[in-house]
Amino acid sequence: MAATNDKTDIGLLTTFGKVVGAEYTPFAEMTELNPPETSRDSVEFTHFASPDGYREFKPGLSDGGEVSMTYNLIAAVMDDAVIHAHLATRTVETWRVRYPNGATLDFRGFATAHGHATPIDDRMTGSATWKVTGKPVLTAGA
Repeated sequence: MAATNDKTDIGLLTTFGKVVGAEYTPFAEMTELNPPETSRDSVEFTHFASPDGYREFKPGLSDGGEVSMTYNLIAAVMDDAVIHAHLATRTVETWRVRYPNGATLDFRGFATAHGHATPIDDRMTGSATWKVTGKPVLTAGA
């Protein structure tokens, strides 16, 4: 059995935030991140003479997916204010996930949801979801 690669890591120190020009500003108190899961449509090309009566497909359009995150909530301040302001602009912006090994995943997208959870006996959290538009770009760390 092969040993685990030395570069395998945990998610600690992963960041996510906005890119404006050359400046990257990560969210301050993110507690969970779900990077985009890209997918591709399948387009059916079955015809009357398809071999052995099996459906035939070809790859269709790709979809960059969605990104979701959760953060420690300070209502209307810090991370919460950034997301709220972004939603008010109705614009597509550049966002980045930076992994602990220095790799980055850049994408253009816009927030589609923003929520708050305020339990009586636990920390308050905020959450948001972004829709990726176009192709995300994954760059290896230096």
